[in-house]
Amino acid sequence: MRKLYLLAAVTMAGVSAVFSLLAELEKRYDLATRHLGWIAASAFVAALVAQLWLSRYADRGHAGLLLRVGIVASAVGLLWFAASTEVWQFVAARGLLGAGVGMIVPPARRALVVGAEGNHGERLGVFYSAYLAGFVFGPPIGGFLTEIGDVRLPFVVFGLLTASMIVPIARLDMPEADPSTVRTDIDSRRVLRRLLRSRKMLAALLVVVSFRYSIGVFEPLWATHLDDLGASTRVISLSLSAFAFPMLIVAKQAGRLSDRVGPRLASLLAAAMTLPMMATYGYAGVFWVILIVAVPHGLMEAILSPGSQSAVALAASDDDAASAQGLAEASGSAAAAVGALTAPSVFEAYGAGPAWVLAAAVMAALLTTSWVLDPPVRRRSVAVEDGRLRPASAIEG
Repeated sequence: MRKLYLLAAVTMAGVSAVFSLLAELEKRYDLATRHLGWIAASAFVAALVAQLWLSRYADRGHAGLLLRVGIVASAVGLLWFAASTEVWQFVAARGLLGAGVGMIVPPARRALVVGAEGNHGERLGVFYSAYLAGFVFGPPIGGFLTEIGDVRLPFVVFGLLTASMIVPIARLDMPEADPSTVRTDIDSRRVLRRLLRSRKMLAALLVVVSFRYSIGVFEPLWATHLDDLGASTRVISLSLSAFAFPMLIVAKQAGRLSDRVGPRLASLLAAAMTLPMMATYGYAGVFWVILIVAVPHGLMEAILSPGSQSAVALAASDDDAASAQGLAEASGSAAAAVGALTAPSVFEAYGAGPAWVLAAAVMAALLTTSWVLDPPVRRRSVAVEDGRLRPASAIEG
């Protein structure tokens, strides 16, 4: 399973390098800010397609094939990024990278869960930490490579590193699918309709949508906004590490906090606390203020991410657990695409302040609706029963 952890770290390092170098690409190739939105959105749309239509094959005996195809798609996307010079090429390359990640994550998570013996939560936690580690170290490595070479070098290096993962992954034994658990396409559609009729599920999904929408806003705006404030490529790269590093350190403790107070309450409150931070970014006149605000923002998202996933799990039955997580991922990808497409246009038309404030307002509306649909209550504790999170009161009763 260590090979899957390494794959997560290497893949995310390449993705985060794209994130941190968009401003450099904007200057080198004379791209408009709205073009950065197209580039970012293409990844989320491609990931959405992969999650909705391809991830099901991981449960049908094709998990290993999906992993290998995802690695190849991610590597080609990064190398294409290095060779691109026009907007459509960057959009297509980023979309291919997004599709690759969308194909890698579902079968990797499935292998970790199916192959576990009572410790799948621990395995998924380590997988998430590896994913964050790639996000932490990818941008500074990308910034360093840009300074010693040019903006194309990081994509070549990360592309080749990602391609090299095909060798260890090809030798990985993937757990076989159980034919008795495979759903038909008709069953899958019925599951989604059933899930979407649940107020608790809709409320939990809205928190995921709010979180992923903010990620969609961040990708095209973060680097170019800091660049406008005079930050160097190295500082922009380190800023992303400053944002993600606290998440890496406290991920395990954040999960425990979510278990203690209840994932629904923890995720909603953590998401609400990010709203003033989002609004602050647009009106901070110097980049170091933004870097300071990014640290507590990262801490809140460390609570928000696992809490929102747990809330989705609690809103579904055991039989619908995988479908619920897939629905949450697809909803999040769609929300991220909307954020990536709309935020740059507002940024160009009205400036940084209104762009970041509008993003915070959209998030506030989503979180308020979630709260109204299913007001959270603090649970005394949550526990694990048959590998699934359950409120302690439900287990005791």
